[in-house]
Amino acid sequence: MNDFEPPLQTTTNETRSAADKASRAWETTREKASDALQTGERYVRENPGTSALSILGLGFLLGFLAGWSLAHEERDDYSASARKFLRRWGH
Repeated sequence: MNDFEPPLQTTTNETRSAADKASRAWETTREKASDALQTGERYVRENPGTSALSILGLGFLLGFLAGWSLAHEERDDYSASARKFLRRWGH
């Protein structure tokens, strides 16, 4: 008897095994995400004021960081152009 398994058969078995593992991982991830969503919804229903203030604070923080980033980007561009200007004039 020949114990050699055809390459196509081996590849098919490996593909099925990988697909089964991916399917199980997807189901686990989906269940965990569903649980997290339900927990979040329950928290928001039980604590609407805290949730609203948290979201408001997060919005202010993100706005502050975006504004700070843009302000420093403009300052960096201005300082670089000022240095180029002064170099051209020999100072």
